Amino acid sequence: MITSSEAKPQAKLHHDEYMASAIETFGSILKHQTEATHHLVNQYKHSKFSQQQLTKSLNILNSTLLKNGKIVVSGIGKSHKIAAKIVATMNSLSIHAALLHPSEALHGDLGILRHDHHDCLILISSSGKSPELMQLLPHISPETRVILLTNVKNSPLSTHPQVNSLIYAELPTHLKEENIYGLTAPSISTTLCLTIADAVVIALAELYISDYNERKKIFGERHPGGAIGEAYNSTTNMGSLVSSVSSISLKTSNFSPALNPVNSNIDNDLEYMDLSKVVFDLGSGSSSVEDLSSLESYKLADSELINKFLNSDKVGRFDGFFSTELELLTAVTIYEDFLVFKESLFIETSKLKEIFKFVYNQNFNDDKERFNELAWRIKNELVRIK
Repeated sequence: MITSSEAKPQAKLHHDEYMASAIETFGSILKHQTEATHHLVNQYKHSKFSQQQLTKSLNILNSTLLKNGKIVVSGIGKSHKIAAKIVATMNSLSIHAALLHPSEALHGDLGILRHDHHDCLILISSSGKSPELMQLLPHISPETRVILLTNVKNSPLSTHPQVNSLIYAELPTHLKEENIYGLTAPSISTTLCLTIADAVVIALAELYISDYNERKKIFGERHPGGAIGEAYNSTTNMGSLVSSVSSISLKTSNFSPALNPVNSNIDNDLEYMDLSKVVFDLGSGSSSVEDLSSLESYKLADSELINKFLNSDKVGRFDGFFSTELELLTAVTIYEDFLVFKESLFIETSKLKEIFKFVYNQNFNDDKERFNELAWRIKNELVRIK
């Protein structure tokens, strides 16, 4: 049995040695956080599934606001803290939002979520299988729109019949916490969830109140104190701000001009919201391997991988990327170690096989869509030789 005294961290000898290791770990975490964020950018630049789910989620959220409903956000553990942060951000942008703890919800707080007021619910679960959220869903009205923010595409929550759409921040296997520093303590997964949540909130604010000056006025009014309030007050007369903001209503032309006239009786948001302002030209690097004008956008391979590549005679070299899935499969079969494109970018064949397996498990019905998914994921893993 471990006593409280035995569980305490023990003083370490050779302090400098341990400090050096700690600093190395620090750098590794920053590096992998950056890599995960870069992957997220490329995901939303290339993944049609992710784009469609995001568009649907933004439609649901904006529809809720246009019908004078509120956005309720719930999560457990670290996800609850992320939920609290994005609720605060939404309220600061005059987006009506409320925080709901899933355990407290089952003891009366569920009354905060009103389907008769057109409220919607965002659930946050990195794993997509939080028991507390699974227990909560049966008590949510089937009329309430539910969005899941998650790091896992296929999970008990993502496939739950009451979940209408996903905000999906994919966490590649090699970037999971246990594969980087041996513990499942949330760090990279929470970074991805918070990053994508912030992006969604800012995009929603622009969709809901399209006029920049109005958004700026409202944001300033919500921050009368602190450094933000001081900066705003130095350039804006607060008296005129209050009167200006109080005159805003959903009847003005400043709200969502990209939408067709809103019919509150229409339930299928996608039928009348085309979200023409949503643009996904986000990632660094080109969308096809044929255009390699900016090699700096690809990370440099580590020395160990480069040496392995230089000493291999099982390498396939290609002037450009493949045009069909069959060409790609043939190359993977013939060349056991590496594939190289334009003598500048390469990838391990084993990594390619992992990508194939992952994509095929997604059960794409359309061959072209599946190949596009393969192409961007392969491109995302390419590294440059120098």
